[in-house]
Amino acid sequence: MTYGKPHVDPYLVKLKAIQAEVAGIDMRLSALEAGYALDADRVDAFVRSQVADHPARYEDFLSTEEIRAIAVRHSEALNRGVELDALDYGLAAVCGVFSGLLDVFLVGMPGTDVANGAAGQASDKLFENLVVRFAQSVKSPDGKSWSPEGKKNVFKSAIGHLEKFRVDYDQATTKAMGGSVKHISMKNHHTKSLAHYPDIFGLIASICNQFTDTSSFFDSKRGELIVVQGTGNGVELKGNTLTAKVFAGSVNWFVHCMSDIAGSSGSQGRGTGLPIPFTELFQLCSAKMFRNESGDLQSLGTVMTQVYEQGYDLRHGVAATFPVIINDLLIRALYTLKRHYADDVSWRESLPKADSPELQRMVTVGVGSMCLVDFGHAAVTSWGSWVKFFSDLNLAAWARFGLQGANELEMLANRETRNLLLTSEEISDEWDRLLERSTELLNA
Repeated sequence: MTYGKPHVDPYLVKLKAIQAEVAGIDMRLSALEAGYALDADRVDAFVRSQVADHPARYEDFLSTEEIRAIAVRHSEALNRGVELDALDYGLAAVCGVFSGLLDVFLVGMPGTDVANGAAGQASDKLFENLVVRFAQSVKSPDGKSWSPEGKKNVFKSAIGHLEKFRVDYDQATTKAMGGSVKHISMKNHHTKSLAHYPDIFGLIASICNQFTDTSSFFDSKRGELIVVQGTGNGVELKGNTLTAKVFAGSVNWFVHCMSDIAGSSGSQGRGTGLPIPFTELFQLCSAKMFRNESGDLQSLGTVMTQVYEQGYDLRHGVAATFPVIINDLLIRALYTLKRHYADDVSWRESLPKADSPELQRMVTVGVGSMCLVDFGHAAVTSWGSWVKFFSDLNLAAWARFGLQGANELEMLANRETRNLLLTSEEISDEWDRLLERSTELLNA
């Protein structure tokens, strides 16, 4: 690697020459005061040596105390942390506690309308309306449209219309699949079937099952995914090319998810909807660590299956996001108000920025406080029942807390780089100010 010559500021060169001339004049004056005269050539040689000693630098014009002060400021800048005060942390914690109380009183327990809080009931109603509107927009495989007019139970009728889109992997009981997977029932087959998960893994499993006439079910006791061959439904994917068949399979998966998202047409009451995305990972946890009421050890997959059977499906998961969103909005609002009124920052600069370390730290504290309230409530009300404990937990809040933890680690890893960039900007600003001063001195 080769390096070019360092840039030399012409203003600094001129200032250094003036400084050397001043030093030469000081030598002559000092000699005269001592009673002797200096040789002019000797003074000129001294002046030339001062100029040619090294390239002109700003340090040549600073005192030792000034250089030391700059070094201290530079060290502090490189070790700069998150600049929050006690009030910031207090406001974030208050937001978290308030949101935790909202979770307790508005979200409630999953399951029936009696257990569901206001947010849970609103979420159920939202999904019911979504299913009805979607049913109106699609035609059944035989080309028939659906309308809510004249229907006694509009919601159940809409689900029945969407259930006409059949798929290979929709076995609802252990008997329906020939006993290949144990403990499959109407209440849990959605969470046991990988293709019923509304995420990327569910989509891939659904397409593979449709291509191969198979079903993929979890055995939570062993933490395994079992592929059941030959379901016998005989559903054929439409299309003459691979791309067309994949597209048809994706459409079938989406429509079938919409038919199950708020329960089935034959379910009594609320029914069981789709599981929360990515919670299929719980089904692979086979280590038996949780005791049930009988004293037997169960795996996390078994416990979470029972939690789903209690009604902790996607609808309840959406309701659980309500206090999490409120927490984020409150923190951002208080962050803006505090910076403007307490820190005397303009409204424009007070607005929250996603990459602000201070804002991210406040969100972490707020979500952490919310999770503490959530954990405490679940621990007190569960009375030793792990199913009740996990049913009371707000999984959306804990997922948000996990993401914030990862974000904190990333900010910690990038803190040195961020501080170097900030310090570089400060040095650049100081350089411009010194350059302006030197220009003024030379032009004076």
